[in-house]
Amino acid sequence: MKKISLLLILVAVLLVAIFMFSRPQHRLATIGFLFPDSMYDQTWGTEGYKGMLEIAQSYDTAFFYEQNINTSEEIKTAVKRMADRNVQVLYGQGMEFSDAFNEVAAKYPHIHFVVFNGESKADNVTIVNLDAYAMGYLGGMAAAHQSRTGHIGVIGSFKTQPEIEGFKDGARYENKAIKLHEYYVKTFSYDSRGTDIAEDFIKKKNVDVLFPAGDGINADIMSYARDNNINVIGFISDQSNYGPQVLMSVQVKIPAAYMKVAELYEEGRLQGGQLDWGIREDLVGMGKLSKRMDAQFSQQLKKELAHYKETNLLPGGQEPPAEHDAYHQD
Repeated sequence: MKKISLLLILVAVLLVAIFMFSRPQHRLATIGFLFPDSMYDQTWGTEGYKGMLEIAQSYDTAFFYEQNINTSEEIKTAVKRMADRNVQVLYGQGMEFSDAFNEVAAKYPHIHFVVFNGESKADNVTIVNLDAYAMGYLGGMAAAHQSRTGHIGVIGSFKTQPEIEGFKDGARYENKAIKLHEYYVKTFSYDSRGTDIAEDFIKKKNVDVLFPAGDGINADIMSYARDNNINVIGFISDQSNYGPQVLMSVQVKIPAAYMKVAELYEEGRLQGGQLDWGIREDLVGMGKLSKRMDAQFSQQLKKELAHYKETNLLPGGQEPPAEHDAYHQD
C-alpha cells in the first residue's frame, strides 16, 4: 500500500514538473504591427494583415496596428504610441523599420522588436530574413519553360530583390537562350505605371510571361494579365485565384512566419539577432501549379523543391548565393 502511495506521489510530482517546464514562459497579451504602406496591396501588406489576425485569434491577444508608417520620425513616434499601450512584441513589416527600431530599442527594453529583412544591433531586436531566392529560381525555370517567344519580363521594385535574382538565374538555367527584359519602379509603394510597362513588354518586346515582383505594381499587372490571358508568375501570396495563366507563385508565407515568432516568444526562446528562414521551414513555397504547364515539368518542379529542401542544392547542383542584399532600395 505504501509503495502504491509513493508511486502516486512520484507520478503527481512528475506531472507538475512537466507542466511547469512545458507551459509558456511569456504570456503574449499585447502585440503591435507597423506597416510601411497599405495592408490591402494584395501582396506583402495583405499577407502581414492575415498574420496579424491569426496571432490575435490564436493567442486571444489585444493587438494594435498602424499603416503608412515609413519615415524614421513616423516610426519612432509610432513606437512611443505602442509602448504606451504596453505592447510586448512589435512587428515592423519591412527593412524600413530596421534602423529606427535599433535606435530606440534600448529605450524600450520591455518591447521585443521584430523586423522582416534588415539588421539587428540590439538584444531585443530580431531580424527575420525569408529567403525567396530559391523559389524565385524555380519561378524563373517555369517562366522560361512556358515561354513560346523566348522573351520573359520582370517588373519589380528593386533589382536587388533575392526572388528576382533567383528568377533570372533559374530562367537562364532552364533556357540559356532566354531573353530577359527588366524594369524597376524603385518603390515598394503603389505605382500606377505597372500596367503600361507590362503592355509595353508584351506589344513591343514580344514578352509572353511576366513576373510582377513588386508590392505596389503587382495587383494591377495581375489583373491586366487575367483580362488579356497573359502568363504570369505570382508574387508573395499564392495568386492562383487570378486564373490558369498564373503558372506558379513565388510564395512567401508571412502569416506562418508571424506565428512562428509568436510561438518563440511564448516559449521564452525569442532572442535578438537574425533568423534565416525559407523553404526548409516551409515558410517559402511555390503555390498552386497551373495546368497550362505540362505534367512532366510540374512534377520536375516539385521534385526540385523537395531536393532543395533536403540538400540546399539548386537544380544545377549549386548552393544559393551565400549573401545577397535583400530589398535594398538602390
